[in-house]
Amino acid sequence: MSKPIPMVDLPKIHAPYQSDLDKAVLSVVHSGGYIGGTVVQDFEARAASYLGAPVIGVGNGTDALQIALMALDIKAGDEVIVPAFTYAASAEVIGLLGAVAVWCDVNESTFTIDPDSVKSVLSDKTAAIIAVHLYGQCADIEALENVAPDIPVVEDTAQAFGAVFTTGKYAGRNAGTVGSFGTFSFFPTKNLGALGDGGAIASTNSSLLAKAKSIASHGQSKKYHHDQLGVNSRLDPIQAAALTIKLNYLPQALNAKIQIAGQYLSAFESLNGVVLPLTASFSNHTYHQFTLRVPNGKRDGFASFMNDRGVATMIYYPIPLHKQKAYAHFEPRTSLSVSESLSNCVISIPVHEALEPSEVLAIQTTVTTYFS
Repeated sequence: MSKPIPMVDLPKIHAPYQSDLDKAVLSVVHSGGYIGGTVVQDFEARAASYLGAPVIGVGNGTDALQIALMALDIKAGDEVIVPAFTYAASAEVIGLLGAVAVWCDVNESTFTIDPDSVKSVLSDKTAAIIAVHLYGQCADIEALENVAPDIPVVEDTAQAFGAVFTTGKYAGRNAGTVGSFGTFSFFPTKNLGALGDGGAIASTNSSLLAKAKSIASHGQSKKYHHDQLGVNSRLDPIQAAALTIKLNYLPQALNAKIQIAGQYLSAFESLNGVVLPLTASFSNHTYHQFTLRVPNGKRDGFASFMNDRGVATMIYYPIPLHKQKAYAHFEPRTSLSVSESLSNCVISIPVHEALEPSEVLAIQTTVTTYFS
């Protein structure tokens, strides 16, 4: 292969609208307004219109999760159920508030939270559930509500901006808009990525969102009036300006990723030794990641094979959270066998929207060659 294929190629992704990005960012630079203001408000309004729920910008996705839990009054000793198979931020914020992370398992085929596992760890101390919309599709929020009625659900939508529920109670609604809160990350490689850090919180509950907005601004109701403990977390106008431009191109970006994923699914469906990602019956899939399962201890060999031929791969995530040193004091209360198994076999291949047809074909050929 003449040129290596990275997991994500941001300059290539930005190329079609780079001049628009440059103008938007420079406009903020020359304005002298670098905190808050109309640029941030405009992005919040546009994001709210896209998602179908009010939105406030914050500093990053981790802040969004912490602020959401703070707005739900999560305190020391409260229990928050969270999947063991996800990125650390989902559990990190629980520990930072002095609460207890209670691990649940995930669905082996969709990688999202398993409602039956959640049911097995519910207690009278359960104060919230963090449901992660992992890899680009929706977790089963309706099923969670059925097993845990009246327990607030925070949707960690860091990887699924643009995903939509397709059937059931929430058909037609966007991921991140049906729980007590939806939290979003605009890390550069996300479906909607900034040019640095950024995040957002969505909620259709106006009082909860107002509380979250106050917490994100030092607990202020108005300037110099601090009604509660808060933090300093804001989306800056430079990132908001870039995100406003990129939001215009998000539908076509998601369509391109879905088409590439469709080509992979067709090309790989007859291969032995690899398990393809499944789209849940109640959701579409935006393919933030195209994640394969390579069982029987063969994943590392596959990764080396791909790397030797110039195709990047990534493992999300190689260690389940309950086995991380930082969270060892949160002891499992139920089987986490699926999380442990997935950590040993998942591997993601490039699926970004700027892949050229020749690159998609090269990836398909390389994967097919290995498993043939």
